[in-house]
Amino acid sequence: MNSPNRQLVAFDVKRHLRRKSFWVASLMVPAFMILLALLVQSSESVIRKSSEVSGLTSFAFQYADQSGLINPELARRAGGSIATDVEKAKEEVKIGKVQTLIVYPSDVARGKIQITENNVGLVADQKSTSFARQLLQMSVARSVESTQLVKSLTASVDVDRIGYRNGVPDLGLAAVAVPMLFLFLYFTMTIFLGNQIIGGFAEEREQKIREVLFVDVTASSVFLGRMVATTVLGAVQLAIMVIPILLAYFAIGPELGLPLPAFHTWILDGSKMLAGFATLLLGVAMMIAIHAAVGAKIRSVREGSAFATLFILAMFSPSYILGVISENPGSIAVQTMTYFPLTAPSTLLFRNALGNISVLELVISEMIIMMTAVVTTLAAIRIYKSSNCG
Repeated sequence: MNSPNRQLVAFDVKRHLRRKSFWVASLMVPAFMILLALLVQSSESVIRKSSEVSGLTSFAFQYADQSGLINPELARRAGGSIATDVEKAKEEVKIGKVQTLIVYPSDVARGKIQITENNVGLVADQKSTSFARQLLQMSVARSVESTQLVKSLTASVDVDRIGYRNGVPDLGLAAVAVPMLFLFLYFTMTIFLGNQIIGGFAEEREQKIREVLFVDVTASSVFLGRMVATTVLGAVQLAIMVIPILLAYFAIGPELGLPLPAFHTWILDGSKMLAGFATLLLGVAMMIAIHAAVGAKIRSVREGSAFATLFILAMFSPSYILGVISENPGSIAVQTMTYFPLTAPSTLLFRNALGNISVLELVISEMIIMMTAVVTTLAAIRIYKSSNCG
């Protein structure tokens, strides 16, 4: 085979490989969605393992019935046990020994159902309010034939719920607002910088700049210089866009009727802020390295679009199962996302804000992220070197 024919065959092979990699990346997006749906389904099935007793969800709790209306057998089958000492039970709730304590008043028409609960999440904790009313409703229904009458008598019963976390009253969103800012920064910086890096490398290759740069400078120096320079430039551009918007929001927001954050209620937790900052830096560094590796290989932004979509999807995927992360952090889905590099930063930042991640889990996951960033950077340099002739 003569030289022109060999060059033509080589060109066709390269074009075929580029098309193949593009379609493989495109197919990975729906495959990832299917995998995510399966993980979510398995986690939700674990949450729903608690049996239902005549439509009443079962979970472990203690209760005190001063009204005499609660059916003991129904409460027992629903997972309840009688609290002989209410004050002692409240102290046990604070330290996490008891999850939920429900106290029914002697007069349910005028009094309030008192719930004391040890919070473990932001979503699942609220189920006890409807559960307490439902247990009263179903207990009364066993002695009253009219279902409509039971609903009208019990639906208006007030519930007073007090939640504790780590032995102190839980302030809810005020305690997670600051850690969640690191998650917002991670999303914003990764999406913006990722597009900048892929676009920069693609433009370099399209305009044949790479071959010129390699004449006087090593490929690794060019690669690292471009990655750092693009990151810094992208961060500056992002700041230039965001800061004026924030200043304008706080300056004229109240006059336009826009709500301002209640900064005075925010809780500054040093350990959460340190963990969030470390995860933010490692996560952004890893995603920059991954985007740079893709950018080093592709010839146009279009080729990297499927990969970029996959990365964004993986980054946001923990938010799809926020309820599971909040109430069942030990589930298969949450544990998988905690240690899988592409989903680990988002999952860690969510769990750090919610306060349901251990130090060991945090350290192991962050080590995985750091190792992924280093290995990906080294691999990206090799890809960049080998693509200078393509």
